[in-house]
Amino acid sequence: MAGVCDICGGKTGFRNTFRCQDGVICKNCYRIVSNNYTSTITKSTLLDLKKIYIKNAPPVDMGAEGFRTTKKIGAFLLLDEENRKFCLLSNRNLTKEYARPEVFRYEELESYQLACDPHLTAQELDALAQDKRGAAVVRKLAVRLKLKDKGSRDIVAIPSPVRTGSFAFRQAWKEARKVIQALEELSGG
Repeated sequence: MAGVCDICGGKTGFRNTFRCQDGVICKNCYRIVSNNYTSTITKSTLLDLKKIYIKNAPPVDMGAEGFRTTKKIGAFLLLDEENRKFCLLSNRNLTKEYARPEVFRYEELESYQLACDPHLTAQELDALAQDKRGAAVVRKLAVRLKLKDKGSRDIVAIPSPVRTGSFAFRQAWKEARKVIQALEELSGG
């Protein structure tokens, strides 16, 4: 019995659903509105909890210059070409998880690579996308970014198994190529 959090829109389930007077929230939002699990929310309204969430959730660090979107790549990536920054978006529809957007400077991007299960090259994925009757299965497809002093992040295009002959595969591969092209441009490669 999975539901949706009334604050962040994330997935709720049997063990991570918390009820207030007029709604339900996920465990992550409950942690924020309950001051790290030190108070209950059963007598609070959703409107009250949203106000607490806005007040207590750590803000997304946009840097001193802020962030002005000049280019958007699907639901994955925003670019601020003037201030040389990029923003990784939380694509909740694909990953089924809520993650706050993250902003990085172009200089923080050390490298990026295609992460595919099973391991396939871009040329092999192009060939599979051409075959509309393909029966092979790609279990996961992402573009993995390596960031200076911040580890790695995955921009997930395919989170669960999909047939390579499907429209879903062709669209996801098309979006992943757009992300790679944008990263090539911003890294000067």
